[in-house]
Amino acid sequence: MLKVVDVCTRVEGHGNVKILIQNDEISTVEFEIAPFRGFEQFLVGKKLNEIPRIISRLCGLCYASQSIASCKTIEDIYGIEIPEQSVLLRRLLQCGELIKSHSMHFFFQSLPDLLKIFNLCQKVPSPYELINFDPDLTSKIYDLINIGNEIERLFGGRSTHLITVIPGGIIYQPTEKKKRLAQKYLQKAFTNIEILIRKTIAFFSHQSPPIMFSLQNPIYLALNNSGNYDRYSGNLSIKENEDKVINFQKNSYSTYLNKDFDLRGIEYNFTGKHPLVGPLARYKIIKNYGIDEVSQFLGHFDKSWQESILICNFLRLIEIYVETNKLLKILENNSLYNKNTLSSLKSIKKLEGIGVVEAPRGTLIHHYYINDNKFIENLKLFIATEINIPLINKMITQYSQKLYEKTGDIDLIKRDIQMIIRSFDPCISCATH
Repeated sequence: MLKVVDVCTRVEGHGNVKILIQNDEISTVEFEIAPFRGFEQFLVGKKLNEIPRIISRLCGLCYASQSIASCKTIEDIYGIEIPEQSVLLRRLLQCGELIKSHSMHFFFQSLPDLLKIFNLCQKVPSPYELINFDPDLTSKIYDLINIGNEIERLFGGRSTHLITVIPGGIIYQPTEKKKRLAQKYLQKAFTNIEILIRKTIAFFSHQSPPIMFSLQNPIYLALNNSGNYDRYSGNLSIKENEDKVINFQKNSYSTYLNKDFDLRGIEYNFTGKHPLVGPLARYKIIKNYGIDEVSQFLGHFDKSWQESILICNFLRLIEIYVETNKLLKILENNSLYNKNTLSSLKSIKKLEGIGVVEAPRGTLIHHYYINDNKFIENLKLFIATEINIPLINKMITQYSQKLYEKTGDIDLIKRDIQMIIRSFDPCISCATH
């Protein structure tokens, strides 16, 4: 018998969960998203300089990461380095995107589950109940979402599908007025997120996460800039255990994961383990956020949280705290206000390029192949949610098998595995494109 759960509620877009029951036992459970691969197909034949503008439409949340990864790929093909000012501005745009994305996920997807899991509510709260659970928390979350939008609008030209990000840099010159306005927003964000972190510690840190959210010894994958937290620059790293970190350059990514041009899915070269990308992978690999308070905040959560996917909900707040603090310093950097001439895209240096950033949900890799006329011949997009799916499926299958054997209650399984899936913050729009 094949049981299909049609919709994973409170997950952006639509995703099915297929539960296969054979001989009155659960055989497999799969989080299924339809891989249309539209963008990877219709970008073939397009002019290279058109790609960043088009690719940002892939998602309404990760548009900055998609555009910046695309520009970095094109800059790799042309062999150009962009001015420091453009790097700083791209970091600002990445931060605005992260503030909005992490805040929305925490409040709308994770918090209702957390309140039920840890018995702060008898059932998963309705939207009205959620808003009124802690009005101060609600107000600060909505402020953060708005601040993320405003940072994107100030430096990206608009709050979604940015227009200032181009291959070669950023077509934008910050003014003193925009600087003061951005400082005002970010100072408020920094105050708000610190309060939210302390509230989260008070709500949840004294409890232990349920075993259903325990990770299955994954391989962690993230950018690593000399051990420092950095979502824009660095080499790639994988970590198999607490002691072993393997660093490698972006051009060597196919040693560990790859896909064919028929785009039937990512293939992994890991021995019996599944990869994990995102906030927890970044934490496991670098652990150096550059702010002393982070260690104090994390110290409230005992060891049982370190191997639970639920810790990602707290790490998302930590990342907002860290990046907001860093960007307040960037706004004081004189290089941000220099007038620079952007490099022109004249002669290509090679017929393929690779660009990597850390999107809010994890490692994002673009790989383009072009012809001599600068048209796309083929491309590969490695999306964070897509990378995480094998681990998600392993966790929900193992949990469902045990629960079905114990209770035989399919409705209970349907409810619980949706909470596991939501804890990964999947972006179905990006993963299906």
